[in-house]
Amino acid sequence: MQVLVDATALGSGLGGDETMLRGLLSGLAVTAEPDDRIDVLAPAEALLPVDARRHPQVHLRATSHLPGAAHFGARLPSLLRRWPGARPDAVVTVTHAPASSAVPVAVMVQDLSFHHHPEHYPRAARARLRTLVPRQARRAAAVLTVSEHARADLIATYDLDPGRVHHVPNVVARPPVLDDHQVAAARAHLAALGAEGPYLLYLGNLHPRKNVAAAIRAFTAARAGTPALADHRLVIAGARWWGAGEERAVAEAAPGSVVLLGRVDDVEKEVLLRDARALVYVSLFEGFGLPPLEAMARSTPVVAARATSLPEVCGDAAVLVDPHDVDDIAAGIVAVLTDDDVADRCVAAGHGRAAAYRPERTGAALRHALASVPTAAVAS
Repeated sequence: MQVLVDATALGSGLGGDETMLRGLLSGLAVTAEPDDRIDVLAPAEALLPVDARRHPQVHLRATSHLPGAAHFGARLPSLLRRWPGARPDAVVTVTHAPASSAVPVAVMVQDLSFHHHPEHYPRAARARLRTLVPRQARRAAAVLTVSEHARADLIATYDLDPGRVHHVPNVVARPPVLDDHQVAAARAHLAALGAEGPYLLYLGNLHPRKNVAAAIRAFTAARAGTPALADHRLVIAGARWWGAGEERAVAEAAPGSVVLLGRVDDVEKEVLLRDARALVYVSLFEGFGLPPLEAMARSTPVVAARATSLPEVCGDAAVLVDPHDVDDIAAGIVAVLTDDDVADRCVAAGHGRAAAYRPERTGAALRHALASVPTAAVAS
């Protein structure tokens, strides 16, 4: 198999796309067969996962970042048309596909939140996604997605042939090894920003669909009604993509109990996940939802939304709550932070849940999807 992975999103700051791409590359590397060739189109400075970076059958084709219209409309079609030597059997792209392609396209569509909740997107992004994604999904040789929930949604919403839509799960990377100096420095910096003492953590971007304002309201209610939580804080780590900043306004109504960190680096993220008493993740719409599994891999219990893909991903390893009901979210927070039996059950089940999302599983699913692509299937 010869495949080109369009990984130009690496280094873009689009956390979910980057994490998903690193998982795909790890999966392809660990399941590579002797006659495989895996070309990766990415910026020269992009950090590939270790499995791929060290693999002799993985080849980086360095390129620069371009706006999406220029990349998918001109550069990628030209590259595929003028490919040196034998053309790839397929090209894997994320969210969008090349305007034309001399190679069969497998497009990764992680979720359809822009279709079901267009109010959460700026007008231009909403128009682009709702116009292009269904058209590209219908003409692609294969459509990839990260959960069974997202797969069923794509099939039903776009009336796709189920045989062309493939579940390729994310990878939950092993927690990195940090030395004592790294941990101490990160903790000191986080403490200076207010992330100290016992805290509940939200990790992710501040996209409106993430429902962070509801998590803040629920935590505030839980803290006010539960004396054991009087010294707890809610720490929010993630950058805003767009929106009016409702989270800050809600947080300012509860001074001293909510800490907005903004974007954090990889070491700080690791320390936050390790040190948090629990993670809260009550997103209204997810194609997958990686932070809960990242928390589980670090023995941190989770409160998650009983919505879209999260019950599938979390199973019985999280306290599941109604993301539209602040009182239910608050009850879940109180349970996981004050009931040792609940927390211990989540931690024990979480280890196995996170371990199931390994590169070998992702690689096998992706290889199966690409093997189903007919060589004559070319998007034009």
